[in-house]
Amino acid sequence: MSEMKITILCCHYTNQATAEDFAGIPAKIEVKRYPCSGKIEVADILRALEDDAEGVLVAGCEKSSCHNRSGSQRAEKRTAAAQKILEEIGMEPERVQMAFVPRLETGVLVEATKRLFETLLDLKSKEGTSS
Repeated sequence: MSEMKITILCCHYTNQATAEDFAGIPAKIEVKRYPCSGKIEVADILRALEDDAEGVLVAGCEKSSCHNRSGSQRAEKRTAAAQKILEEIGMEPERVQMAFVPRLETGVLVEATKRLFETLLDLKSKEGTSS
């Protein structure tokens, strides 16, 4: 079995995590930083899945403290749009999740990644039982 891949698309203000921070998650973690989570497009989310990620975490600032005011709200809407597309094509929408992370709070980002990893494990086990 190949290693699970999770892609994190995040605002650079929400993430200073290193590989060591994610060491407790048995998955390949790919982090792509953007100037603002509001710059993350639906196409970026879907492209990550197309590039073999089993799940995508979109991470933005807390809504009340977004450096660019409404970037996190735009990211939340685009995450929901990507989930809707996944549902329409028969994929589990929970493969894409949104997290609001206090500025530079590595622990919150790592916990959100762990939750996504656990969700993906659940989906994988359901696939195994339905075959």
